Amino acid sequence: MDHYLRHLRFGRGRAESTTKSYAGHLKRFERWRQSRGLTWEEAARDIAGHLIERRITPRAHPGRGRGRAPSDAALGPALAAIHGFYRHAVDVGEVNDQVLRLLFEVIDCDRLPYGERERSLVLRPRLRVDVRPSYPAHLGPPEATADEVAALLEQAATARDACMVGFLAGLGLRIGQLAAVRREDIHLVPPGRTVPGCAYRHGPHLHVVRRDGHPRGAISKSRSTNVLPVPGPLVMLYAGWLNERRTIPAAATSPWAFVSFDGPAHTAAGQPLSTRRIYGIVVDLAAKAGLRHIHPHMLRHAFGAAASDLDIARDVLQRLLGHDALASQEIYRHAGAARIVEAATLISGRLIEGHDVP
Repeated sequence: MDHYLRHLRFGRGRAESTTKSYAGHLKRFERWRQSRGLTWEEAARDIAGHLIERRITPRAHPGRGRGRAPSDAALGPALAAIHGFYRHAVDVGEVNDQVLRLLFEVIDCDRLPYGERERSLVLRPRLRVDVRPSYPAHLGPPEATADEVAALLEQAATARDACMVGFLAGLGLRIGQLAAVRREDIHLVPPGRTVPGCAYRHGPHLHVVRRDGHPRGAISKSRSTNVLPVPGPLVMLYAGWLNERRTIPAAATSPWAFVSFDGPAHTAAGQPLSTRRIYGIVVDLAAKAGLRHIHPHMLRHAFGAAASDLDIARDVLQRLLGHDALASQEIYRHAGAARIVEAATLISGRLIEGHDVP
């Protein structure tokens, strides 16, 4: 397993946080396998039993989910980690290749639709977990609404927090991307002007770059570099944060865009923020504003939902969200209630209008 995790981190270039998550899932799987005295091949036949045990076992570690059984959203990555481990173990000859027939359907590409024919053979997991179950209606929409974003901005007591909310919602950044932004990645230049080493000349912009080296492990999920235009309101929010940042002496030499103030726990000022800290800031702002539980990714969903309402072209939204595949943006496209009512009215009007009601 250690060999697989090293391969995942350095051979496949996965983020440190992903590797750490996979390590936890594989540790639980190995503990389960050894407790039953199963070989790797025997364990492969009964992965469903491992998932069932996890599903009915309440979480014991501290956190929001403590005392509750894991959701499908947690079991999905666990299954992905196990599948990835077995594929690697077969590749290096540690496990018999017949195990792949137990775990996957091996499909010839000739049986697939034309758009899916990328390789001669495709492995489809026999056991699947729905990692994106339907969002419970009583919790409200999966995206933060425009009013909720406005309430978060109004509740922000510092220019830094307002700027982070603005970048998460107004640029659709992932939390890891926000935490990993460096000052050198933000170019606030007018249209037609450029920064040395940067050919972009369409105005203020932000470079989303995947790189290692963040002290708290933050990293961009996307492997490719992306350039995002920074509209005027966000330029003003960032300028406000830069003025506030000057009050933190230790921040002057920090390369990171978003850093800490002096904290109640005696944390040193000027340190780069972790994704956990940013998550907590957004959640706390929502609580102070009297909102439902709002977390950073709901602000990215707000960006995608707003783009859908404005009928932004899919290829343009793909660039803005930094997706490698066009289909990845579908989870951010949600038909709002107002648009559904409008559509129903138009359709019924087309079909029923002009008929007398008996």
